[in-house]
Amino acid sequence: MYLLTRAVQKLIIICLGVFFFLNFSPKYAKYLENHSIEGVRHIYKKACKTHLPKKPMVHFLWAAFEEQQGNIEEARGILQALEEAVPGLAMVRLRRVSLERRHGNLEEAESLLQDAMNNGKNASEASFYAIKLARQLFKVQKSLQKARKVLVEAIERDQQSPRLYLNLLELEYSSDVKQNEEQILSCFDKALSSPLPIETRVTFSQRKVEFLEDFGSDVNKLMSAYDEHQTLLKEQESTKRKAENGSQEPEPKKQRTDDTAAVTGHMMAGDMQTNHSAYNYNWYQYNYQNPWNYGQYYPPPPT
Repeated sequence: MYLLTRAVQKLIIICLGVFFFLNFSPKYAKYLENHSIEGVRHIYKKACKTHLPKKPMVHFLWAAFEEQQGNIEEARGILQALEEAVPGLAMVRLRRVSLERRHGNLEEAESLLQDAMNNGKNASEASFYAIKLARQLFKVQKSLQKARKVLVEAIERDQQSPRLYLNLLELEYSSDVKQNEEQILSCFDKALSSPLPIETRVTFSQRKVEFLEDFGSDVNKLMSAYDEHQTLLKEQESTKRKAENGSQEPEPKKQRTDDTAAVTGHMMAGDMQTNHSAYNYNWYQYNYQNPWNYGQYYPPPPT
């Protein structure tokens, strides 16, 4: 009985220690910043190495503190050690990428994203990192060709990810749309010939027609796109009638349709709710925060 009581007491002390470091050590460290740099470092080190070795947020704060002090190697080591302790967390890898980018190590940032993409646990995770890599290559390293190559290859691996097509379109729209017409139409055609749900393909088709109306150089392509759009609308209507008559889609297809519903809804929002002939130039933008849970540091990208 005595040993059991002592064990419970130790457990309580440990739990209280974890609670304190999780809730109060960041605040205490922030307070100490104006008084003792070494004191702050001691608090973070104690929290991360003893009490909270697998809690990413505290490690992120410690790494940011060391970076602020100019200790880039120390910050790099903190994030790398965290990733080794808790592998598979997207936000840890992205923090490492951001650190390298901020200090001009663009090749290392690219390498980290490339490695994460190549070693993704599934197609969805690989696509997530492919989008990140393409944006890094285009927005930061100013390499349109390399960014395009990453997205095209990612689409070949994961043809059912509407996010990949949307980001490829964003990439192509960034150039002169008149000179880049063939690349933009090629991207539309990739989406339309893919196994995406009919609702998503109808929306891509509508946008293709609108693009050709606004920027196209060949009326024959416009009329052809219009005819293809009418065919897709008939297919969509037929699918709806079958659903109303009680026909059931296969479960995998239903699940994939659910996965793309948010993207389709985003593409249809705004201008298409009021006028199908209007054109919103930001339609291809995509919000990552909800689908990838950026506010959550523990789970890896969802499958």
